[in-house]
Amino acid sequence: MNLTELAVKTVYWFFLYGFIGWGVEVVYAAVKTHALVNRGFLCGPICPIYGFGMVGLVYSVNLIPLPDSGSLSAVAVFFIGMALTTAIELVGGWALFKIYHIRWWDYSNMKFNLGGYICPQFSLLWGLGSVLMIKVFHPLLARGSNPMPFKVMLILDIVLLLIFAVDVGVSTAAAIGLNKYLREIDELRARLRVTSDKLTTVLGTGAMTADAVLDEQKLQLALAKLEGRENAAELRAEVTARVSDLRDKLAAAEHDHIGARRLLRAFPGMKSLKYGETLATTRAAMVHLRELAANARETAATAAANAKEKIKKA
Repeated sequence: MNLTELAVKTVYWFFLYGFIGWGVEVVYAAVKTHALVNRGFLCGPICPIYGFGMVGLVYSVNLIPLPDSGSLSAVAVFFIGMALTTAIELVGGWALFKIYHIRWWDYSNMKFNLGGYICPQFSLLWGLGSVLMIKVFHPLLARGSNPMPFKVMLILDIVLLLIFAVDVGVSTAAAIGLNKYLREIDELRARLRVTSDKLTTVLGTGAMTADAVLDEQKLQLALAKLEGRENAAELRAEVTARVSDLRDKLAAAEHDHIGARRLLRAFPGMKSLKYGETLATTRAAMVHLRELAANARETAATAAANAKEKIKKA
């Protein structure tokens, strides 16, 4: 096999195993959360870390000299795979954190973790997965890809690389946008806290809660307590404006299926060094917004059904 054929084959394996890894992540998340979520950093169905890991593992195993024509033992594959994939996970997690200032996955709650990027529990799983892939699945996939003509594989690689390049660009912009979004939410929350403090001073008790910020009915109940108070109209207008700005920003993220919303759902363990509290609050708020929307749809459906029933009786 010449260098051109080797390069084409390598790109093919990268995309194939990146797709398989993405599928494993989606299935794992579906079993754990009972919801289908794109668990990759990219928009498309691929997790590059799995592609790099398997390509590196396949070549590492094949490049190790053996005294005969036999293959490496499962034990050797286990340790090679565990070391290689753990190193890739460590470097990948560290690089993403340094670039975006966000920890996309976090093993801090696991024993003997290293910086939250890697932990022995998952390293053992990577080792076991490496044995399964090298000893069972890769030989089957290799035989299945052999009949594919070289030109077909070359064209496929080129098309996938172009799509991949666009996806990387879009996803990078989304990750940068997420940091900007969190900063904007943080600023809005700070302004709302100032206004809430004014409200507390006037009423003598805390009036603004997370529910009141998102639920119009609860907000109006809180504002009703201002009746008859000094500067009530001015304070009511300020509270309403601050709450409206925050709601609009949170709602925008809930409808951003490529950017903030997708990334927040894809990485439930995501942590932000600078906007940690804001990130946690935003997650909770988006869940609450979805619940409010679901309740509104249910109420509307019930009202429509009752109206139809009245029409029939009439």
